[in-house]
Amino acid sequence: MHAVLAAEIDYRTMDTPAGAGHYIVIEGEIAPGSWSQFFRLVRQVERPAGVYLDSEGGSVDDGLAIAKYIYEHELDTLVLRRCHSICAVMFLAGRKRAMHRDAALTVHNAYKQIGDWVVVDHLVNGTVAWFIGHMGYPLQLAKLWVSTPTESAAPITPDMNDTLELGFIVLD
Repeated sequence: MHAVLAAEIDYRTMDTPAGAGHYIVIEGEIAPGSWSQFFRLVRQVERPAGVYLDSEGGSVDDGLAIAKYIYEHELDTLVLRRCHSICAVMFLAGRKRAMHRDAALTVHNAYKQIGDWVVVDHLVNGTVAWFIGHMGYPLQLAKLWVSTPTESAAPITPDMNDTLELGFIVLD
């Protein structure tokens, strides 16, 4: 078993398609406690404009809590490099979402480990699928999340953005 290094969560002023603003920056694995760290920081920043994401994913509980905050406070989201698993849900929670054309945005179903077994976590998948629908995204996107095996990763591409009318900006 390896130790999980929690995401580095900080803030910076960034130039984005929506203009310059204070962005909360989340880089690294979303670990238990990331939500608390995020919330402490967001209270210190004068009205953050958005959240910059660069993460392989991680704790669904913490990631969903962050996604809920992003969604309810109408923060923008930005991905320039990578955003996998629960990070993709955090990205989709943004009011205005921008992703670099070469960035990797992927999803897969949630799992849990029971002893030596790794099994699909249907309760978590149902919660994530509900949240995706709650944000107004099409059923196909929720199905992509719950139907993609954990050992795989389904990309959300600029073409899918157009086809499913996901509404994010693709940056060159």
